[in-house]
Amino acid sequence: MKNNIIENWKTALSNKTFRYSLITIIILFAIQMFFISYFQGEIELRDGFAFKDPIMKHFSVFALDIPVFIALYTAHFFALYCAFKKPETFLHIVIGYFFVYFFRIFSIYMIPLDPPIGIIILKDPLLYWFGGGDITKDLFYSGHTSSTFMAFLVTTNKKVKTFIGLALIVIVIGMLFQRVHYTIDVYAAFFFAFTAYRLALWIKNKIMKII
Repeated sequence: MKNNIIENWKTALSNKTFRYSLITIIILFAIQMFFISYFQGEIELRDGFAFKDPIMKHFSVFALDIPVFIALYTAHFFALYCAFKKPETFLHIVIGYFFVYFFRIFSIYMIPLDPPIGIIILKDPLLYWFGGGDITKDLFYSGHTSSTFMAFLVTTNKKVKTFIGLALIVIVIGMLFQRVHYTIDVYAAFFFAFTAYRLALWIKNKIMKII
């Protein structure tokens, strides 16, 4: 299996179209992540609006940081691990991640929100490791939910897909019970993630046809 993976990557990278496409999307994604770190700091300074969530009032408030981040990081690790076995699937998932956050930057900019009343700030260990602070206004739509659902859609291995699906449930519960997002932020995340998945699939197929 290991030799097959190596051979698949050698074949894929020997093609200029695939190689340049993969390098381009990785560079764009890296630039996007650097921009997001700046963007999140800026949106914390602006005034937004809050509203009473008719669904969230039925949930008790308690912290779920640890199970949320265990679910999040393990889900994406396994999704990337499975995707890496096939170069074209890896290309698909990276393009998908890019569009999930591209749409999210635009939607957060267009819809300034203040966090729900009673929020327990989600403390991302990686964000704090790299010197980040508390982020509360990157609300519409949920990045944790959308990126994980996109990974779920790309993954074809049944066992891993089931695991990511369960992880996604944990993440959604965490977003709502910790009041990190409004329920509309979570619902919208599925729509935007599916859109990112389909757009990434279309682009990936166009690239593979050229090859």
